[in-house]
Amino acid sequence: MGSYLCGLVLLVAAAGCARLSGLDRFETDSSSTGGDGGGGSGGSGGGTPAECVPSLSSGAVDESCGVWVSRSKGDDGNDGSRSAPMASLHAALEKAVADKRRVYACAEVFEEAVEVPAGVTLFGGLDCDAGGVWRDGLKTTVQGPADVPALRLLAGAERSTTLDDFVIRAPDAVTPGASSIGVLAAEVSATLTRCEVVAGNGAAGAAGAPGAEPAMPGDPIPQAAGGAAGNAGVNACSGTLGPNATLAGGAQVTSTCEGQDMSIGGKGGDGAVTMGMDGEAGVVGTLGEPGTGEPATGTGWACIPEGGFANPGSPGTDGEPGLGGTGLGTLSPDAGYVGVSGSSGTAGKPGQGGGGGGGAKGLANCGGNMPGAGASGGSGGGGGCGGKPGQGGGAGGSSIALVSVNAQLTLNACTLQAGNGGNGGAGGDLQAGGAGGDGGDGGESVGLANDACDGGNGGKGGRGGPGGGGSGGHAFSIAYRGTAVVTSGDGRLLQGTAGVGGPGGDADAALNSGSAGFTVNEQEFP
Repeated sequence: MGSYLCGLVLLVAAAGCARLSGLDRFETDSSSTGGDGGGGSGGSGGGTPAECVPSLSSGAVDESCGVWVSRSKGDDGNDGSRSAPMASLHAALEKAVADKRRVYACAEVFEEAVEVPAGVTLFGGLDCDAGGVWRDGLKTTVQGPADVPALRLLAGAERSTTLDDFVIRAPDAVTPGASSIGVLAAEVSATLTRCEVVAGNGAAGAAGAPGAEPAMPGDPIPQAAGGAAGNAGVNACSGTLGPNATLAGGAQVTSTCEGQDMSIGGKGGDGAVTMGMDGEAGVVGTLGEPGTGEPATGTGWACIPEGGFANPGSPGTDGEPGLGGTGLGTLSPDAGYVGVSGSSGTAGKPGQGGGGGGGAKGLANCGGNMPGAGASGGSGGGGGCGGKPGQGGGAGGSSIALVSVNAQLTLNACTLQAGNGGNGGAGGDLQAGGAGGDGGDGGESVGLANDACDGGNGGKGGRGGPGGGGSGGHAFSIAYRGTAVVTSGDGRLLQGTAGVGGPGGDADAALNSGSAGFTVNEQEFP
């Protein structure tokens, strides 16, 4: 056959796809007539009579054989006779179920998504301008809407479905990641004869969202929130004087980051009369050690690494990159086909808080011959927040002419044409970690006393992990789970090209792209 097989779409929804009622009362033929492709069901048992099989009749079959449908000449309010046909396949199928009859469709284009109940027989390819005679090469075309199945064969273990002389076409998918599927059959026995099924192209997968949205398109991704600034120490000889005077170091600060551990800048060392106190370490990490306080005796203490100098906090750990989407994906009777999206990265960890600066000792005379406390140290700055991760890229949609899920299908002289698989979506870019907060200033001295020391700066937050790229869509003539599809006659199995995997976030810096799709005639799924 020169034309391509009509593509099935996976999801059954609007566009005239209401499920037909009364299927439990619908008795069907148990076998087809065989011979030149005259399938049959409907009626009270046995094969379809030869006089009701268009391809076996020398003229038009009797209008009592079933319900007639013509897009150009019909109306859904008609009785479905050959002289007063219905206009839509949906309405004709509904009447055929109610009346336990077959459907005879003119060789016209029906723009609708079609659901065929188990056990129904549809004869297409009828020349209704010549009274409804069958002509070799004429076809009835089902043109489905985007992103829904063009034709779906509904489940029914004890009912055999038959379609003769149909072209089924699914257009290119539109929604990101959607697949174009010509026919979707689940848990049903069916025979398709002299058919063409054409699937359009699968849609590209959606790009993963970045760790944070830029202020304007094209702007860089803003980094995560910065750490809290440390609090300053107090100047010498402030406050109450006396031999027991103390001046508290700058209070600890906390960086609060959404969904992350807290980062704490260490408290500054207190100033006292006879000695300065040590600052406190920053939390959480390994580098934010505090400064030591000025000792009671000796000289040479200063805000240096061996003295009151407070260390900055260690940077936060970077998040892990997401995994690229890999593998076949899955088939199901409801979703049809679902590809493998990339996974999201993980968030970076906040930086460690800086250590608190060392406090200084005081003076014997801060005025009025009264001793006073030395300057107190500044507290460490809080660590910057960890960057948020990029989200995974969506899987590219596949192009599959025929999807069979635990069905028993036979194709006689049918051509199945798949289009191109959609490319996988790119993983989302990461967000950089926030800058650490500045350490608080140490208090100033009076006279010959030493200044107290500044708090250490908070560590920079770790980067989020980039998202993994989505897998590329497949191009399959037939995809099945369960029983393999039986093919016979001079039909062909054709495909386009598979989609490529989406790159990982940040230009695939972590080498976490998705896998490319596959292109084969028939693909079995687990």
